[in-house]
Amino acid sequence: MMAVRAWVRQPTTVAGFSAMLGTLCALILHQLQWTQAVPLLVGAVTSMLLPDNAGAKQEAEALATEAVSRIAGDK
Repeated sequence: MMAVRAWVRQPTTVAGFSAMLGTLCALILHQLQWTQAVPLLVGAVTSMLLPDNAGAKQEAEALATEAVSRIAGDK
């Protein structure tokens, strides 16, 4: 239980939750499309899961952006 409390109190976790909630609100209010929201959501989740690994975060965000652009191009 203490590990969860310590994880929630980390600044990167709080920033990840706020980015995720903001993105989800924008999706619900139809201010963003899924192709715009997916990289933001992946970045938010990545920042929560890999708080001290900047290189892994950048690689994951780049992969998400590339995946969304390929999916959008296939339509």
